[in-house]
Amino acid sequence: MKLKNDNFKHLLDKLEAVIDLKHVAQTEQLQNDLWNGRKLPYLPCVVGLFPNSDWPVYTFTERWDDVEKNIINSLGWVYSGALLKDDRLYQIRPEYGVVNIPELFGIETIISNEGNSMSEGLNDRDKLKRLIDAGVPDFASCKHTQKIIEYQDTARELLSGYEKLSQVIHFTLPDTQGPFDLACLIWGSDIYLGLHDEPELFEQLMELVTRTFIEYNKFHQKRMGDKADTAYHIAGLKLVNGGIRICDDSATLISKEMYARQVAPYNAQAFAPFSGGWLHYCGDGNRLLPTMLNDIPGVHAIHLGNPDLHNFRQLVKDTAERKIVLFWSGALEELPVALQESPDARMLVLLENRYAPRSFEDAKWRLEQVRKGLPVPKAQW
Repeated sequence: MKLKNDNFKHLLDKLEAVIDLKHVAQTEQLQNDLWNGRKLPYLPCVVGLFPNSDWPVYTFTERWDDVEKNIINSLGWVYSGALLKDDRLYQIRPEYGVVNIPELFGIETIISNEGNSMSEGLNDRDKLKRLIDAGVPDFASCKHTQKIIEYQDTARELLSGYEKLSQVIHFTLPDTQGPFDLACLIWGSDIYLGLHDEPELFEQLMELVTRTFIEYNKFHQKRMGDKADTAYHIAGLKLVNGGIRICDDSATLISKEMYARQVAPYNAQAFAPFSGGWLHYCGDGNRLLPTMLNDIPGVHAIHLGNPDLHNFRQLVKDTAERKIVLFWSGALEELPVALQESPDARMLVLLENRYAPRSFEDAKWRLEQVRKGLPVPKAQW
């Protein structure tokens, strides 16, 4: 395949050369063992990106309409992992942010390097009713979906020319958020009034976005030849039990009663065709966690975007008791005590944000610290 940028072939050649198939096989086994509750040789850890002059980084707006830059940017995560040999499995996905499903409904998108992509939201009752009456939109005819398909097909063709890359790099589903997050992106901020004032309209929208969420994930799984009930996901995480992720960021702004009554049932519906998956949210979701952990069938793993707002030791205990995998990216000072209290915990540490490394040497040191069950320092804001 002829690339527009000749240097990109050099990058792919370089990536092929650093892939260690034996290490990848060991990591695959490690993550399988993590999900199955087997004894592990060490605490698994995936280290966030570190400064690397060997691989280009492109801004969100640069790669929005440049499929080659988008793919190369995604492969930077693979290159970092291959150099470091941490516990990630290699994957890429079309990086177009949170708007992939709202675009199907014609919701206007705003893009920036600061916030990536965001939907405008309708905030208009009549437009919402027309959107709901139209039902699940056609996927393949959507211009934005065609952009995603171009990424998938181009990347697959590029990787097919490399013996190792074609074996070890997996395709992750586009960002499909979750039912309530999608409803918020489509409706707009007025949805929080709608929860109270127009519960029927809210319910109709949630039913539509849940059906669309399910069918859209199936659409891309079928295109890429993926199974429904297992997946390789962002940050190099493998879902051994369950095929999708649900994001519930917007739910942290509502009460636990509203979440249990008006959001959680749709998450259960969304998980069901894929045998579950993992649940993520940013913000303070302490009041929602009992419902998430106890009342939504299919929550097999959980990740918190603002972990330090939560009680680490209690969360380790709660997830261990339920055999739920915890992807933890917060403070590690209590790590030795937490592992002693909950020796059966199924946990993988993600060193990101304030725990991300400053250099390759720093990344290696942090990786070894975590694998030994020891804390690492947190950067100042």
